[in-house]
Amino acid sequence: MRQFKILEIQLSDRMQLKLLNNEKARVITYLILGAFGGILFACIEYLMQIHGEFPEEFVPLIIRSAITGSFILGTVAIVEVLSRKRFVQRPFLFVVLVRTIFYFLIITFWLTIINGVWYVIKGDLSVYEHLNLYFKNEIYIVNLGFTFLGLLLTVGVTQINSLHRKGELISFVMGKYHFPREVERIFCFIDLKSSTSIAEKLGHLKFALFLKDYYSDITEALRETNAQIYQYVGDEIVLSWSYENGLANNNFINCFFQMREIINDLKPKYMDRYGVYPEFKAGVHGGKVIVTWIGELKKEIVYIGDVLNTTSRIQEYCKSLGKDFLISEELLKKVNQLGEIKASYVENTILRGKESKIILHSLELRGQKN
Repeated sequence: MRQFKILEIQLSDRMQLKLLNNEKARVITYLILGAFGGILFACIEYLMQIHGEFPEEFVPLIIRSAITGSFILGTVAIVEVLSRKRFVQRPFLFVVLVRTIFYFLIITFWLTIINGVWYVIKGDLSVYEHLNLYFKNEIYIVNLGFTFLGLLLTVGVTQINSLHRKGELISFVMGKYHFPREVERIFCFIDLKSSTSIAEKLGHLKFALFLKDYYSDITEALRETNAQIYQYVGDEIVLSWSYENGLANNNFINCFFQMREIINDLKPKYMDRYGVYPEFKAGVHGGKVIVTWIGELKKEIVYIGDVLNTTSRIQEYCKSLGKDFLISEELLKKVNQLGEIKASYVENTILRGKESKIILHSLELRGQKN
């Protein structure tokens, strides 16, 4: 049992390295954004104080603000990396309040430290005297109040946004897709194998927990390959990419294999907890679809077109062909280099409910079979 508990949180060295590099890149990005945010804030503050009684020197203000902003967002990034999994099962209000308080304390901490160090360097008053004046300043108190409310609103909106597909809430606010428009998208239908027998074996409640673990564990693969979750349909997940994002680094192909690598690494956890582990098959295709908002009581962005029906049929065809990952030749031709992925011709067939033939290829890692 102890071995399983250790293996439960372990991934392969390759995947661990990928995750580590992703987290490092995220922290570095936050550090840079924090520095730019601090500079912007300093410029605004300088312009507001330039005609005041005690205007601050521009360059020292810029340096101090850039360091403060960088440290604040850098710490936020680290907290997010370390605590992300802890918030997955938590209620909405708990997540919003805890994150808001954490961020508020981080901001207050670094403002105090950076300003304290600055006053030591400046040396005209003691640190205590400067900080005493700083914290009793009416502007500081007002700013803290607005900061807390701003954080509360931002975290709340971010959590609500997680209920929607990436960018969907902003699209709604900006009025995008209120009128149907044609776009080119890549779709990937991923279906859990033997889901009915697994559900019968586990029972409905435990099967729901099984699905929650499965969808949670594959999140990093989706994030790394810029996959947009279009729909959850029971045990099936529908992913989507723009052609630009999907073809970049073969994201729409690598997503499947990264998902499988993660699940294979976590197989002992699933076997220990459920007695089975997720195995899945996928079909991928792309082309022109219509995208628009629909609904009154519940609004949603939907994609309409034959591409989705075709992709769904390709995924269904995996079972009869004994393949795990099928791709249409039309989409395969748009891929420049497959690298360690091998494409094998399967057949030229007419899919269920279709009239014209489509050429299908199987995708697999070189040296491995589906």
